[in-house]
Amino acid sequence: MKSKLFGVLLLIETAALLLTAAVALHYQRVAGETDAQCFLLTAGLTGAVGFLLYNIGRTSRDTLQIKDSFLVVALSWVLFSAFGMLPFLMYGTVDNVTDAFFETMSGFSTTGATILDNIDIQPHGILFWRSLMQWMGGLGIVVFTLAFIPMVAKGSKKMSLFAAEAPGLSVEKLAPTIQATSRLLWMIYIALTLLCAIAYYIGPMNRFDAVCHALTTIATGGFSTHQASIGYFQSTYIEYVCIFFMILSGINFAMYHFLFNRRFDVIRKSEELRWYLLAILGFTLLFMVRFYLAPRFNITTEEQLASHPQTQADRIRTSLFHVVALLSNTGFQGSNYDYDLWGRIFLIPTVIMMITGGCAGSTSGGSKMVRVIVLFKYIKKTVYELIHSSSVYTIKISGQSVDDLSVRRVVSFFSLLILLFMGNVVLLTASGMNLEDGAISFLTCFSNFGPGSGITGPSGNFDQIPNFAKWLLSFDMLVGRLEIFTILLLFSRSFWQAK
Repeated sequence: MKSKLFGVLLLIETAALLLTAAVALHYQRVAGETDAQCFLLTAGLTGAVGFLLYNIGRTSRDTLQIKDSFLVVALSWVLFSAFGMLPFLMYGTVDNVTDAFFETMSGFSTTGATILDNIDIQPHGILFWRSLMQWMGGLGIVVFTLAFIPMVAKGSKKMSLFAAEAPGLSVEKLAPTIQATSRLLWMIYIALTLLCAIAYYIGPMNRFDAVCHALTTIATGGFSTHQASIGYFQSTYIEYVCIFFMILSGINFAMYHFLFNRRFDVIRKSEELRWYLLAILGFTLLFMVRFYLAPRFNITTEEQLASHPQTQADRIRTSLFHVVALLSNTGFQGSNYDYDLWGRIFLIPTVIMMITGGCAGSTSGGSKMVRVIVLFKYIKKTVYELIHSSSVYTIKISGQSVDDLSVRRVVSFFSLLILLFMGNVVLLTASGMNLEDGAISFLTCFSNFGPGSGITGPSGNFDQIPNFAKWLLSFDMLVGRLEIFTILLLFSRSFWQAK
């Protein structure tokens, strides 16, 4: 069964490669570009391996067990990246496997960290593939399979497959079956992508840029067709369109289902949605105040002040764009993009938002707003019970009690995050990165945000870091996308022991 499912997943990637080849062939005809053959060859190789694996597992009567689900989900992302990096190598976009795998894992995990410093000269096929990778990874490769090819995992633990890839505190079924839920989520995803592409196209973006940026905006990925990202267009309209759809992409997609079905009571009671929107408002006001006060107090240098937005309208747009790009973990950069130059007082709230992320059930990365809420309520519960030892304090989210198992998982999540952070900082600094660059690079890759700080910051990229650091951060991207536990189980001895 596992072989059959891996085969189907690779055939899905083959279809995506053929779509990209069609785009490349179009621009070969109109612009003389030469990357189409790379995608056709990769599609042929990927399709052959996929077909072979499918046939090996076609006659199997086995069903996927719960632990098999975690293995399939984790390995599917590695397989997709292993085959997806081939066009970058064949065309010469990069000249080594390390950079190619890093760029591809960054794409599929919707991280947006890049090793490229020449994006504008890449052919349209390569640029479209970077965007399509992020769009496929946004909701999840396995969720797509469950939505449209449900017979592949017939009789297996579909809920486990879904839960292993779906981010958040728990999995909420929006329809009677997991297949119907997956299909509903993908329909919402496609609809938002189309609306975003149309909105971009109305502005100064051409058709190609509009489609590519819509794919990466709704996926909260952050890959752009230009080195300067959204700031390339120097358009207030484009930046506000991007802000609007980044906010929408950071919201639990279930809210759109409830909105369509006029379940306004559910939306109104959503505590996570309320705190997500309040966080956007609060951090935007914080950055606006800091931009306003910085020239009036000796807390920034003249060089830093020169990088700040100068007018009130620019301060509002820059603050809002920066905050939404961080809380949705999209990683796009606007006109005033280089937060490294703004001064140290801007870096701490930037890192806090990077770690927090958007809502569970969205395409955003990070720890998820609901986990942060549960953590703070757990701390409040602990303090309350110390003062009132005979009282019972129940943690509730949106009016519903959170069971002890979910609370323990949240506490375990943040505990593991701290351990991962410390381990990565040690390894990254040992590989040659300085302490700050290594720490923030881990956080941005784990949170699937993209830009880091210093050499990996918004004005740099990940090209200059050591190869060992690139492989480690690629692993961090996968761990962040699948949210620790899916990957952690694979390193457990009991996972591999026979029943």
